[in-house]
Amino acid sequence: MNTLSGRLLVTLALLLAAGGAHASDFTGSRAPEFTLKTVEGKRVRLSELLADGPVLLDFWATWCQPCKQALPHLDRMYEQYRDRGFTLLAISVDNTRSVSKVRPYVRGQGFEFPVALDTDSEVLRQYRGNNVPHTVLIGADGLVRKVWIGYHPGEEKEIEREVVALLPPAEEGSE
Repeated sequence: MNTLSGRLLVTLALLLAAGGAHASDFTGSRAPEFTLKTVEGKRVRLSELLADGPVLLDFWATWCQPCKQALPHLDRMYEQYRDRGFTLLAISVDNTRSVSKVRPYVRGQGFEFPVALDTDSEVLRQYRGNNVPHTVLIGADGLVRKVWIGYHPGEEKEIEREVVALLPPAEEGSE
């Protein structure tokens, strides 16, 4: 039994390690297409968003404190760069029990970015996410450029650098 238990533990450790590396292996891959409904009831499709430029997907939930820390920074970034073709799509993974809190929360915070609903976390799984926050930067070419798992204060500066690198140069006097 000890040998079997040892083998199971090693197998479990290998599976967990593979799962952790999974998201970083996603970089350079084609971003999976999806269509979701927004909190306003409109449909949003990734390929249509990419027609304007790079897209940052931020998977979050109303019950996630690190998500709530990151969202104001991402909103500021969205407001600053959206005129240059940048899109931030916040995708709530709140389930059917808590999804009713999403729209009031977003409105209460005054966020300007679009918010889509992924109540069964299907799109999150397509983007190799297990938990939130899970943030994915996609170039206008449809390739995943970078993935951030979790949120660490100050990380928004790195995200902003990566976003700006994908944008066309700013016009004189626009920033």
